[in-house]
Amino acid sequence: MAVNVEDKIRKLGPAQRKKVEMRAAKLIAEEMTLRESRKARRLT
Repeated sequence: MAVNVEDKIRKLGPAQRKKVEMRAAKLIAEEMTLRESRKARRLT
């Protein structure tokens, strides 16, 4: 049976959930930076 990430996050306490959200935001920001760098250098 597949595990739903949203269900797992919902079961976490508020502090744990906040930590996950902060880490996700950081990873998204890093991805955007990499994407912009590749675009500037015309790489895929």
